[in-house]
Amino acid sequence: MKVKNIKSFIEFYKNLEITTSITNTTRHGADTSLQECLAKNKSKKAPIFKEYNKNQSKQKKLEILKSHVKDINCDLKDIATNLVFNDGNIDSEIMLVGEAPGAEEDRQGKPFVGEAGKLLDKILSLIELKREKNFYVTNILYWRPPGNRTPNSKEISLCLESTVEHIKIIKPKLLILVGGIAAKSLLNSKDGITKLRGINHYYCYDDNGSKVHTRAIFHPAYLLRNPIEKKRMWDDVLEIDNLISKNNIKR
Repeated sequence: MKVKNIKSFIEFYKNLEITTSITNTTRHGADTSLQECLAKNKSKKAPIFKEYNKNQSKQKKLEILKSHVKDINCDLKDIATNLVFNDGNIDSEIMLVGEAPGAEEDRQGKPFVGEAGKLLDKILSLIELKREKNFYVTNILYWRPPGNRTPNSKEISLCLESTVEHIKIIKPKLLILVGGIAAKSLLNSKDGITKLRGINHYYCYDDNGSKVHTRAIFHPAYLLRNPIEKKRMWDDVLEIDNLISKNNIKR
Protein backbone atom coordinates (compact mmCIF):
# COMPACT_ATOMS: atom_id res chain seq x y z
CA MET A 1 0.00 0.00 0.00
CA LYS A 2 1.27 3.43 -0.89
CA VAL A 3 0.77 5.95 1.89
CA LYS A 4 2.77 9.16 1.72
CA ASN A 5 2.48 10.03 5.38
CA ILE A 6 2.17 7.02 7.67
CA LYS A 7 1.64 9.24 10.71
CA SER A 8 -1.43 10.87 9.17
CA PHE A 9 -2.72 7.42 8.24
CA ILE A 10 -2.39 6.17 11.84
CA GLU A 11 -4.15 9.28 13.14
CA PHE A 12 -6.93 8.77 10.60
CA TYR A 13 -7.35 5.16 11.65
CA LYS A 14 -7.51 6.08 15.34
CA ASN A 15 -10.29 8.52 14.53
CA LEU A 16 -12.39 5.60 13.33
CA GLU A 17 -12.69 4.51 16.97
CA ILE A 18 -11.67 0.98 16.08
CA THR A 19 -9.46 -0.92 18.52
CA THR A 20 -8.65 -3.94 16.37
CA SER A 21 -5.38 -4.17 14.43
CA ILE A 22 -5.13 -3.07 10.82
CA THR A 23 -5.63 -6.08 8.59
CA ASN A 24 -6.69 -6.65 5.02
CA THR A 25 -9.79 -8.75 5.58
CA THR A 26 -10.69 -9.66 2.04
CA ARG A 27 -14.05 -11.26 1.41
CA HIS A 28 -13.25 -14.29 -0.67
CA GLY A 29 -16.44 -14.38 -2.68
CA ALA A 30 -16.21 -15.54 -6.27
CA ASP A 31 -15.47 -12.83 -8.81
CA THR A 32 -18.28 -12.11 -11.22
CA SER A 33 -17.35 -13.76 -14.50
CA LEU A 34 -17.26 -12.06 -17.87
CA GLN A 35 -20.03 -14.37 -19.07
CA GLU A 36 -22.29 -13.32 -16.19
CA CYS A 37 -21.39 -9.71 -16.85
CA LEU A 38 -22.36 -9.91 -20.52
CA ALA A 39 -25.59 -11.75 -19.74
CA LYS A 40 -26.67 -9.09 -17.23
CA ASN A 41 -25.93 -6.20 -19.57
CA LYS A 42 -27.23 -7.71 -22.79
CA SER A 43 -30.72 -6.34 -22.33
CA LYS A 44 -29.61 -2.78 -21.57
CA LYS A 45 -27.17 -1.90 -24.29
CA ALA A 46 -26.12 1.74 -24.16
CA PRO A 47 -27.68 4.09 -26.70
CA ILE A 48 -25.58 5.28 -29.61
CA PHE A 49 -25.24 9.04 -29.53
CA LYS A 50 -24.88 9.82 -33.21
CA GLU A 51 -23.98 13.44 -32.53
CA TYR A 52 -20.32 12.54 -32.10
CA ASN A 53 -17.83 10.29 -33.83
CA LYS A 54 -14.74 8.37 -32.80
CA ASN A 55 -12.39 11.10 -34.05
CA GLN A 56 -13.74 13.71 -31.65
CA SER A 57 -11.90 14.43 -28.41
CA LYS A 58 -13.08 13.07 -25.10
CA GLN A 59 -13.85 16.62 -23.94
CA LYS A 60 -16.03 17.24 -27.00
CA LYS A 61 -17.92 13.99 -26.46
CA LEU A 62 -18.55 14.95 -22.83
CA GLU A 63 -19.88 18.34 -23.92
CA ILE A 64 -22.30 16.61 -26.30
CA LEU A 65 -23.35 14.13 -23.62
CA LYS A 66 -23.96 16.97 -21.16
CA SER A 67 -26.15 18.67 -23.75
CA HIS A 68 -28.10 15.42 -24.07
CA VAL A 69 -28.45 15.18 -20.29
CA LYS A 70 -29.93 18.68 -20.16
CA ASP A 71 -32.75 17.42 -22.40
CA ILE A 72 -33.65 14.45 -20.18
CA ASN A 73 -37.29 14.76 -19.15
CA CYS A 74 -36.69 14.43 -15.41
CA ASP A 75 -38.84 16.39 -12.95
CA LEU A 76 -35.87 16.85 -10.60
CA LYS A 77 -34.24 19.42 -12.85
CA ASP A 78 -37.21 21.75 -12.35
CA ILE A 79 -36.49 22.05 -8.63
CA ALA A 80 -32.69 21.68 -8.61
CA THR A 81 -30.35 24.67 -8.60
CA ASN A 82 -27.72 23.13 -10.85
CA LEU A 83 -27.05 20.17 -13.10
CA VAL A 84 -24.25 18.19 -11.42
CA PHE A 85 -22.36 16.50 -14.23
CA ASN A 86 -18.75 15.70 -13.38
CA ASP A 87 -15.48 16.56 -11.70
CA GLY A 88 -11.89 15.35 -11.77
CA ASN A 89 -9.44 14.33 -14.48
CA ILE A 90 -11.19 13.17 -17.67
CA ASP A 91 -8.06 11.28 -18.73
CA SER A 92 -7.91 9.26 -15.52
CA GLU A 93 -8.01 5.46 -15.63
CA ILE A 94 -10.15 5.44 -12.46
CA MET A 95 -13.81 6.50 -12.49
CA LEU A 96 -16.21 6.86 -9.56
CA VAL A 97 -19.98 6.81 -9.96
CA GLY A 98 -22.14 7.92 -7.03
CA GLU A 99 -25.88 8.09 -6.49
CA ALA A 100 -27.16 11.68 -6.63
CA PRO A 101 -26.11 15.21 -5.63
CA GLY A 102 -26.73 16.55 -2.13
CA ALA A 103 -27.37 20.13 -1.03
CA GLU A 104 -23.79 21.37 -1.39
CA GLU A 105 -23.34 19.57 -4.71
CA ASP A 106 -26.54 21.18 -5.98
CA ARG A 107 -25.25 24.58 -4.89
CA GLN A 108 -21.78 24.23 -6.47
CA GLY A 109 -22.71 22.09 -9.48
CA LYS A 110 -20.01 19.49 -8.70
CA PRO A 111 -20.29 15.94 -7.29
CA PHE A 112 -19.00 14.99 -3.83
CA VAL A 113 -18.09 18.44 -2.51
CA GLY A 114 -20.10 18.37 0.75
CA GLU A 115 -19.11 16.72 4.03
CA ALA A 116 -19.52 13.24 2.57
CA GLY A 117 -17.36 14.18 -0.41
CA LYS A 118 -14.64 15.58 1.85
CA LEU A 119 -14.58 12.29 3.75
CA LEU A 120 -14.35 10.33 0.50
CA ASP A 121 -11.46 12.50 -0.70
CA LYS A 122 -9.67 12.02 2.63
CA ILE A 123 -9.99 8.25 2.51
CA LEU A 124 -8.92 7.95 -1.14
CA SER A 125 -5.96 10.28 -0.63
CA LEU A 126 -4.42 7.66 1.66
CA ILE A 127 -3.90 5.45 -1.39
CA GLU A 128 -2.75 8.42 -3.46
CA LEU A 129 -6.01 9.03 -5.29
CA LYS A 130 -6.90 12.69 -5.84
CA ARG A 131 -9.63 13.90 -8.15
CA GLU A 132 -7.63 16.75 -9.64
CA LYS A 133 -4.90 14.28 -10.59
CA ASN A 134 -6.00 10.69 -11.07
CA PHE A 135 -9.71 10.01 -10.74
CA TYR A 136 -12.92 11.17 -12.37
CA VAL A 137 -16.32 11.30 -10.71
CA THR A 138 -19.99 11.55 -11.66
CA ASN A 139 -23.37 10.33 -10.36
CA ILE A 140 -26.24 8.19 -11.64
CA LEU A 141 -28.57 11.18 -11.16
CA TYR A 142 -27.57 14.65 -12.27
CA TRP A 143 -30.01 16.57 -10.08
CA ARG A 144 -30.63 16.58 -6.34
CA PRO A 145 -33.73 14.71 -5.12
CA PRO A 146 -35.65 16.91 -2.63
CA GLY A 147 -34.51 16.44 0.93
CA ASN A 148 -31.75 14.10 -0.25
CA ARG A 149 -34.26 11.28 -0.50
CA THR A 150 -33.35 8.03 -2.25
CA PRO A 151 -33.74 8.26 -6.04
CA ASN A 152 -36.76 6.36 -7.33
CA SER A 153 -36.75 3.81 -10.14
CA LYS A 154 -38.16 6.25 -12.73
CA GLU A 155 -35.44 8.82 -12.03
CA ILE A 156 -32.74 6.17 -12.22
CA SER A 157 -34.04 4.74 -15.48
CA LEU A 158 -34.17 8.20 -17.07
CA CYS A 159 -30.51 8.86 -16.29
CA LEU A 160 -28.95 5.40 -16.49
CA GLU A 161 -28.41 5.27 -20.25
CA SER A 162 -26.47 8.51 -20.09
CA THR A 163 -24.39 7.12 -17.25
CA VAL A 164 -23.52 4.07 -19.36
CA GLU A 165 -22.52 6.37 -22.21
CA HIS A 166 -20.50 8.43 -19.74
CA ILE A 167 -18.49 5.33 -18.84
CA LYS A 168 -17.97 4.51 -22.52
CA ILE A 169 -16.50 7.96 -23.13
CA ILE A 170 -14.13 7.91 -20.16
CA LYS A 171 -13.11 4.27 -20.74
CA PRO A 172 -11.78 3.68 -17.21
CA LYS A 173 -9.70 0.66 -16.25
CA LEU A 174 -11.26 0.71 -12.78
CA LEU A 175 -14.86 1.63 -11.95
CA ILE A 176 -15.71 2.38 -8.31
CA LEU A 177 -19.43 2.39 -7.53
CA VAL A 178 -20.16 4.56 -4.50
CA GLY A 179 -23.25 3.44 -2.60
CA GLY A 180 -26.06 0.98 -3.08
CA ILE A 181 -27.98 2.82 -5.82
CA ALA A 182 -24.95 3.09 -8.11
CA ALA A 183 -23.87 -0.49 -7.42
CA LYS A 184 -27.30 -2.08 -7.91
CA SER A 185 -28.07 -0.01 -11.02
CA LEU A 186 -24.82 -0.56 -12.92
CA LEU A 187 -24.29 -4.16 -11.82
CA ASN A 188 -27.95 -4.92 -12.56
CA SER A 189 -28.30 -6.58 -9.16
CA LYS A 190 -30.98 -6.81 -6.51
CA ASP A 191 -28.36 -7.26 -3.78
CA GLY A 192 -27.59 -4.43 -1.41
CA ILE A 193 -24.24 -2.75 -0.92
CA THR A 194 -23.27 -5.00 1.99
CA LYS A 195 -23.34 -7.99 -0.37
CA LEU A 196 -21.86 -6.23 -3.40
CA ARG A 197 -18.87 -4.68 -1.58
CA GLY A 198 -15.69 -6.66 -1.07
CA ILE A 199 -16.07 -8.57 -4.33
CA ASN A 200 -14.29 -8.17 -7.66
CA HIS A 201 -16.90 -7.42 -10.31
CA TYR A 202 -16.65 -6.72 -14.01
CA TYR A 203 -18.79 -4.04 -15.57
CA CYS A 204 -19.48 -4.55 -19.29
CA TYR A 205 -20.70 -1.57 -21.26
CA ASP A 206 -21.29 -3.19 -24.65
CA ASP A 207 -21.90 -6.58 -26.28
CA ASN A 208 -18.32 -6.82 -27.54
CA GLY A 209 -16.90 -7.83 -24.19
CA SER A 210 -15.49 -4.43 -23.21
CA LYS A 211 -15.07 -4.92 -19.49
CA VAL A 212 -13.92 -2.83 -16.55
CA HIS A 213 -12.64 -3.96 -13.16
CA THR A 214 -15.36 -2.83 -10.77
CA ARG A 215 -15.62 -2.45 -7.00
CA ALA A 216 -18.57 -1.31 -4.90
CA ILE A 217 -18.02 0.68 -1.70
CA PHE A 218 -20.14 2.29 0.98
CA HIS A 219 -21.37 5.80 0.29
CA PRO A 220 -19.50 8.29 2.50
CA ALA A 221 -22.81 9.76 3.71
CA TYR A 222 -23.58 6.32 5.17
CA LEU A 223 -20.20 6.34 6.92
CA LEU A 224 -20.97 9.70 8.51
CA ARG A 225 -24.15 8.20 9.97
CA ASN A 226 -22.45 4.91 10.88
CA PRO A 227 -18.79 5.58 11.79
CA ILE A 228 -18.19 1.98 12.82
CA GLU A 229 -18.50 0.96 9.16
CA LYS A 230 -15.35 2.93 8.30
CA LYS A 231 -13.39 -0.16 9.28
CA ARG A 232 -15.00 -2.19 6.49
CA MET A 233 -14.63 0.79 4.17
CA TRP A 234 -10.90 0.82 4.84
CA ASP A 235 -10.71 -2.90 4.07
CA ASP A 236 -12.36 -2.17 0.72
CA VAL A 237 -9.96 0.69 0.00
CA LEU A 238 -6.98 -1.58 0.71
CA GLU A 239 -8.35 -4.09 -1.78
CA ILE A 240 -8.79 -1.31 -4.35
CA ASP A 241 -5.20 -0.25 -3.74
CA ASN A 242 -4.03 -3.81 -4.37
CA LEU A 243 -6.17 -4.09 -7.51
CA ILE A 244 -4.68 -0.86 -8.90
CA SER A 245 -1.13 -2.07 -8.31
CA LYS A 246 -1.75 -5.59 -9.60
CA ASN A 247 -3.32 -4.39 -12.86
CA ASN A 248 -0.91 -1.49 -13.49
CA ILE A 249 -3.71 1.07 -13.38
CA LYS A 250 -2.29 4.57 -13.56
CA ARG A 251 -2.58 6.76 -10.48
